[in-house]
Amino acid sequence: MEQRSASKQHVRREKLEGAMAAVMAGEIKTLAVWKTDRFDRRGMAAIGTALDEFDRRRARLFVLQENLDSSQPGTRIVFAILAERAREEIKDLTLRVTTGKHAARTAGRWPGGRTPYGVRSPRGSGLIEPDPAEYPHARRIADELLTGKSAMRVAHDLERDGIRTRDGARWDARAITRMVRSAAWAGLLSTKDRLLDEHGQPLDVWVPSAEPVRDAEGNPVVIGTGVVSPGERLRILALIEARITKMGGGSRGKRPHTTFLGGILTCPYCEKAMTGSGGDRGRMYRCRTRSVYGKDACPGVVVRAQRMDAAVEAMWLSHVSALEHGSPGLDAIVRRWAVLHDVEKEARRKEVIAGLDAAKARRDKLEHDFYVEGTLSEDRFKTLAVEQSAALGALELEAAELAREADLSVFFADGEALADAWAESTLTDRRMLLECVLKALTITPARFPGDHTPILDRIVPRWVA
Repeated sequence: MEQRSASKQHVRREKLEGAMAAVMAGEIKTLAVWKTDRFDRRGMAAIGTALDEFDRRRARLFVLQENLDSSQPGTRIVFAILAERAREEIKDLTLRVTTGKHAARTAGRWPGGRTPYGVRSPRGSGLIEPDPAEYPHARRIADELLTGKSAMRVAHDLERDGIRTRDGARWDARAITRMVRSAAWAGLLSTKDRLLDEHGQPLDVWVPSAEPVRDAEGNPVVIGTGVVSPGERLRILALIEARITKMGGGSRGKRPHTTFLGGILTCPYCEKAMTGSGGDRGRMYRCRTRSVYGKDACPGVVVRAQRMDAAVEAMWLSHVSALEHGSPGLDAIVRRWAVLHDVEKEARRKEVIAGLDAAKARRDKLEHDFYVEGTLSEDRFKTLAVEQSAALGALELEAAELAREADLSVFFADGEALADAWAESTLTDRRMLLECVLKALTITPARFPGDHTPILDRIVPRWVA
């Protein structure tokens, strides 16, 4: 008795494997199955191989429903016919299921399955809507993630307040990240990725993909109202991605910097990064090599963080204000400023580019079918060509508009406006803006204890050319 699929190569059927092992070992001589298609649905080759093994061991396969005994003459041909019929039936079933799911996606309907926490799909509606019981907690998770909290910190807060998942389990960072990655959490139609085993074979396990289903124009398919907007979801994913370090084929979390120049400022002796340490009032930048390995590894440099931060801020403001229109540093700031403050626009730009590539491919295939293969009539070709040209033109106009960057050179040339924008920026924004125009930053050692050389004279920046 086993309820697992008999047609999929990747499905492990432990009970059948155990019964076959008993036959191979000579422990039993008869294996009984309810019906031939419950033994195997992969065709006559698979069942023929099994019957050969049975014959070698003078064992038999007995089918209860069809009253077939493999030890009787003339039954192998019947087994072969039934096996091929079962194989064709599973092909038809797979086609119907696949076609149904594809039709649901094309129509912009939820194809079924488990929805992410915070949303539900009423039976038969094909739409996503907030779940009244889960939505308040899911929205709380979203708001905390948008403030920059880590997924682990949010999970700890939920545990403290006694909030559980839909299954009654405790929240953890992985569960929260998986929920955010699901496009359905933002009211979009999700795609799913199939997991593979250690040998690269597909498993019967599917997980939601971060990419939503897109229509012919490259737009995400909306199927209702989620916990967050698509833009909020993109911002949350960007914040989560910023906390991850890619290592080989995997990744690991990393702590965000809590100082302005931590990891940017380098030691003049070992040329390795310096890190911030100490309290807010007495915070210092120290050579990490010296701190970890001692003075024998590097003499090290120590400088007050407050003094260093103020000097670098003044240097950055002065440098950027003096940049001319078209300089690489200013262009880098403009691009990254736009990406940072308009995540939705940047994501839409990528979507339009992908849609443009797809539209050009469809146009090329249309021309090939008409001019080369001759499979389209002239009237049909003209109709489809007009539709494709209109879609292509609309995408090209939008791509040009999204690619046009605002001329912020006047804004950056205004020292007062630039200073105001800097003052309103977060620590993450400031680090990003600094790295836009800075290749490296170091400080020369003090000449002697109590050296009163102005800090600006000791800072050595390497600006983008």
